[in-house]
Amino acid sequence: MISDKLQQADVDPEKDYHLKGDIRRILEGLESDLNHSGLVEEELETLPSDHPVSDLIEAVEVWESSGHEDFENGIQAALTALDDLYELALENEWYSVASYSLLKSMEYREELSGFDPTTEFGEVLDFLHTRFYGKSDVHLGELRTHVQKMLENLETMEDDNISSLLDLVEDRATQQRKNKNYTSERDYLEYQLTIKNQLEEDVFSEQSRMIESYEDEFEQKKSAKSAIKASILERAVVTCQAYLPDEKENTWRLKIRELNKEAIEEMPRRAEEVDISEDVSRIVNQFKQSKKESSSWEALAMLLYSPVGQGDFEKALEIAGEHPAANMLPRHVISGQGDSVGYEPGFGQEEEKAPSSYIPGMEVSNHVLAVALHQLIDENKLFEADFYNVLSLIPGVSIQDEAFLTDALINLFEGRYAESIHIAIPRLESITANVYQEVGKAVTKNQGTVYRQKGLGGLFGLIEEDIDLNFGKYLQYRYTNTSGHNLRNEVAHGQLKYSAANFTQASTIIFDTLRVGARINAEYREV
Repeated sequence: MISDKLQQADVDPEKDYHLKGDIRRILEGLESDLNHSGLVEEELETLPSDHPVSDLIEAVEVWESSGHEDFENGIQAALTALDDLYELALENEWYSVASYSLLKSMEYREELSGFDPTTEFGEVLDFLHTRFYGKSDVHLGELRTHVQKMLENLETMEDDNISSLLDLVEDRATQQRKNKNYTSERDYLEYQLTIKNQLEEDVFSEQSRMIESYEDEFEQKKSAKSAIKASILERAVVTCQAYLPDEKENTWRLKIRELNKEAIEEMPRRAEEVDISEDVSRIVNQFKQSKKESSSWEALAMLLYSPVGQGDFEKALEIAGEHPAANMLPRHVISGQGDSVGYEPGFGQEEEKAPSSYIPGMEVSNHVLAVALHQLIDENKLFEADFYNVLSLIPGVSIQDEAFLTDALINLFEGRYAESIHIAIPRLESITANVYQEVGKAVTKNQGTVYRQKGLGGLFGLIEEDIDLNFGKYLQYRYTNTSGHNLRNEVAHGQLKYSAANFTQASTIIFDTLRVGARINAEYREV
């Protein structure tokens, strides 16, 4: 509820992004074709009637319900409310809310004939220069959104504002380089190139820095897997080809071939070579098509309901039936640390074992999903805010879950994968249990005279029984089963290797956590 997030922001202004997320969720609901009247009424009942957020929600509801006809009580009132919300946000140091208010005001002004969105740019630039020097008070993704909005109107901007914008992106690029955030540095170098090309100024310096940025990132990740290093150079060739010296391009292309050959050897345990490019492209194209028809956060939500990144347990069983010899004998299971952690029976014996092809297939599926997510993020098709938006729409997610996962996402997008993994993993159990309880499904078990919450493996057993066998088996073998990755216990007991704390692990853990919440809710809300 927005009222809860208002109280939270009053106590801790640095957490105002939760408030911003709820405001955005309500406005996007009103602007969609769905009927959100009940939700709006519930929100308004808990808000002060004279608060700018109440005024904003009421005005947007009037504007949308009138079919964009009631100008005075609709969009004009909404713009006034956004101005008031901006001033209140600055007063309370709610800088994420202030940033969103400016963006939304420009968005509404663009929809109206006679309004010039560029008139707002001076105030926007003053705000960005104030809030993005030293410690940033606004998420980096929103800075990009502001900059991209101004770049769309570059030809009609005043010269002073263009100069101010160029100073902003130059300083941000320099800061990202100092922090060794090379992907972000290149985003701002691209903005510099766009502005300088518009001004017909020399861009040799920016082009040289772009090449250096890729080389520095390659050096930074020299101990990474070959596929990651090859991906860096492939993006470098595509991005810089127009101004890349022939000798350097040739060197990079030779290195790409060498790394791709090494990557084949490093792939998860498969006897044959595995080409994942087609599978990655399928996910990326599915996302882009969905985004074209809706929005990036809705495209992310649609991915959560698809079977990407989880392997196919039923297919692995079919393969095992066709090739029984490989699955007939029992298997002694040793952990990555060399410990004896289990004993898998063979087929025909009591209990169950994973077919021999399942774990390697699951690993490849994880890798495919991670590469697709990385590509979408790198191409600015999928944003940090999209994950927040999806998270905020899952009923049953507690404020604590949301806060921890927000921190996990921030660490993911800033390249701190070890931190992201250790923050996100415990929330997987919490969100699974909380969402199950929200939909009215008991998650306790009887231990004598005491009822306790099921363990994570037991919760995944519910998913296997009630929702989908493939999904349930995937969660068990990845997170809790000792004959699989057993990732939850690896993290909890300090057994995860530092080399395994990478983007693939961090991104797919967060993706799985959101997917669990979304799938449980969808299954029981439809009943």
